[in-house]
Amino acid sequence: PGARIYKGHTPNELDRPAKTVKAGVHGVPGGESVMLLDKRVPDASSPEGWTYAHRYMTVRETARVMTFPDEWHGSGPRGEQMRQLGNAVPVVLGEFFAKAVADALAAAGH
Repeated sequence: PGARIYKGHTPNELDRPAKTVKAGVHGVPGGESVMLLDKRVPDASSPEGWTYAHRYMTVRETARVMTFPDEWHGSGPRGEQMRQLGNAVPVVLGEFFAKAVADALAAAGH
């Protein structure tokens, strides 16, 4: 509840690549962790008379975007867990770079 889309921020869209997960300095950043849904809702301020419903992404959805295994559980309340994810490197990306460094060291005889 309470998810808002702020001017200048674009939400995530279903079936599209997710936006970068950010830790933010003022809690959950507006727009970055918001997901547009398929459901349309009346909106008198919109030229079309409707907008798409939206909600915040869950911690689990965000962890999946960051390629964390389903067994991963953050620590603390939702905002703290989102901060942990925003400060993290995606798991698969970290594995890729760690392997590249290990291969380079092995090739250099270390």
